[in-house]
Amino acid sequence: MGDPREVPTPSTVNIRQHPVHPTMVVFPIAFLTGTLISDLIFLSTGNGFWAEAAFWLASGGLAIGLPAALVGMIDFFTMNEVRKHISAWSHFLAGTMALALAGANVQLRWDDPASVVWPLGLMLSATMAGMVAATGWLGGTLTFKHGIGIYGHDVEQEDGKDAPPRP
Repeated sequence: MGDPREVPTPSTVNIRQHPVHPTMVVFPIAFLTGTLISDLIFLSTGNGFWAEAAFWLASGGLAIGLPAALVGMIDFFTMNEVRKHISAWSHFLAGTMALALAGANVQLRWDDPASVVWPLGLMLSATMAGMVAATGWLGGTLTFKHGIGIYGHDVEQEDGKDAPPRP
């Protein structure tokens, strides 16, 4: 077998061959990372808006991250090639931990978002942001190194002529 990037493994959950999971993780990544940023701004300004924003960002990241994780789990458990890679198992576990930390973050902030930022809220947000970064790195490894969740392009157009090479 050649370079894994030459043998793409298409996603099980796709729309017209485009994998769904990578499109769903964009907002959870931004929201869960934004939770840490909001905590830091709150600690530097004392403005309660930022503590409230951190609560809503963690809540939104969790709410959107759970369906994204479900789609990722469908791919993980229905694609045999995926489970052969340690980076897939690591991605799965890191993503699960990031969502668990998001859940803990939401629960911690539920009654009074501002009073819990220092130190526990900040520690949760920083750890969660680190797990999100690790999860994203591992997901990128699966896609760009191992060709997971991508698809090959047909070399012929509908009229039967060779298609020009894609850039």
